[in-house]
Amino acid sequence: MNRNMKLKLAAFVFGLLAFVGVQAQTVQDGLALIHGERYNEAGELFKKLAESSNSADNQYYLGYYYLKTNQLDEAQKAFEKGLTIDDKSYLNQVGLGTVALGKGDRTKAKELFDQAEKKKGKDAEVLFRIGEAYTLFEKQNDPAEAIRLLDLAVKRDKDLADAYIAKGDALMLRNEGGPAATAYEYALTAKPNYPVAYNSIGQIYLRGKNYNLALENYKKAIEADANFAPAYKDLAELYFFAQKYKQAAENFDLYIQKSGTTDPEMKLRAAQFAFTADDYAKSLQLLEDIKGKINNPITLRMYGWSYFKTNQPDQAIQNLNEFIKVAPDKVIGDDYKYLGRAYNQKATTGTGYDSTGMSYIMKGADMDTSKTEAAATYKELGGLFYAAKDYQNAATAYEKGIALDTAKATANDYYYEGLANFQYAGSITAPGAADANFADSATIANNKKALYMKSDSIFTTVTQKLPDWPYGYYWRASSLYNAYDRTENVEKGISAPHYQKLIELAEKDPDPSKYKNYLKIAYNYLALYSQNTLSDNAKAKEYWEKLLKIDPDNATAKEALGIAIAPAAGGKTAPKKQ
Repeated sequence: MNRNMKLKLAAFVFGLLAFVGVQAQTVQDGLALIHGERYNEAGELFKKLAESSNSADNQYYLGYYYLKTNQLDEAQKAFEKGLTIDDKSYLNQVGLGTVALGKGDRTKAKELFDQAEKKKGKDAEVLFRIGEAYTLFEKQNDPAEAIRLLDLAVKRDKDLADAYIAKGDALMLRNEGGPAATAYEYALTAKPNYPVAYNSIGQIYLRGKNYNLALENYKKAIEADANFAPAYKDLAELYFFAQKYKQAAENFDLYIQKSGTTDPEMKLRAAQFAFTADDYAKSLQLLEDIKGKINNPITLRMYGWSYFKTNQPDQAIQNLNEFIKVAPDKVIGDDYKYLGRAYNQKATTGTGYDSTGMSYIMKGADMDTSKTEAAATYKELGGLFYAAKDYQNAATAYEKGIALDTAKATANDYYYEGLANFQYAGSITAPGAADANFADSATIANNKKALYMKSDSIFTTVTQKLPDWPYGYYWRASSLYNAYDRTENVEKGISAPHYQKLIELAEKDPDPSKYKNYLKIAYNYLALYSQNTLSDNAKAKEYWEKLLKIDPDNATAKEALGIAIAPAAGGKTAPKKQ
């Protein structure tokens, strides 16, 4: 055999193998890919089928692919080519009618459909495709006509599973979930273990908020076909409703992988799922994939929040400012909060926060429609102010947060409000040191007392909410100790009942050593009170001994017990400042 003959034979063999490879994939394979939303693969298959065998039917299914991917002009070209090949191809005529319907020309569509039905009224596929057409377009549907035609189709061919699916879809357009579920179940009778039917049943249960049965059917769809992408997408939505955000994001990722979609809207949805699952790096990656491909200002919000969460404050500020500028009607309180937090994140001042940032967070709180959310934000501000030792603003923020949602205020909220007022009072040391309310020494004394009394009142609430928590009683005692002249306080035992309660609870604790520093103060106070006011030397001795046990070098205790120097003249010793 000469060389040219060998080359020709090789070309023929390879050409035959390529043809066989194409023919190994059928129209049914392509339709399965469409049902599975694997549109890129479906498009490649139908194009190859049309190229390998330029038949009217292959042109119809190529056009059908274009219909399902909303490429109406391309679909029209394919159907017209199909009619050129065979002018009696009523499937392609139905295709042209479907294009007309999709473009809003119902009159032309009906004319083409009626003609096809008249000529091929016994052809189940033709009847099915006309009926299906009336379910494909949101604004151009006709459920009643769809059901009439689909009933005729299954009457001609009871095994036409997709006709039952289309009938179920038509019934769902009329919100008839029960009959729709029955139609989908008929599809399972015609085609057992059909993932499309299971998934459609799952969607009905999801709409009806019967999440367990929705989950069951989605899982059946996946068991029937592990590559059936829509089931993963719907599972993601189900988990999202159940607030299982990690599972939602994982399943939507599987949908993206299985479908191979490059649709920017689907990528945006994936970014949203990743965002709600706190996977901000993944969300940013997906947003970058669709940058410039989608015009949705919400992406700016997602960029801003995600950049803040990934410690990139400059980018967060840039995107959030842009979002507020271009979509003011979509701005919510949280947008200002995250903008403020981003400013705080990059703060280089010693306070640990930025004044601009704090004002934005407050603006966000004031925009909240939920009192609970606004309250939480003011408590957040209180924490920031407190950490920066700005006790006056901390006290104001905590007070406002608690007032906004008193029913949900916790003991911890009151505790920090009390501490903020206590510390604020202690920070005033000289006239004019903090604000105009402390302009002179007399005013200082009066206002400091008012603040300490206020903190005592707040700590009273703490002890009511946590009656077995020693710290609440300590701070009540300390607030009152500082509110009054210290000698007077000890002589009258103003703080005594609260120190006694602290000791009672702390000594019952399995590990009383953690209260050591607080107990030192309490023992010292009660020893002096017992000794100087109650003249109960036995009780005083008990307290001095307890104090010496946890503070062996305490000079006051040693002196009182005769271990050290003699007591000062008068036998009274003022307690140390607390």
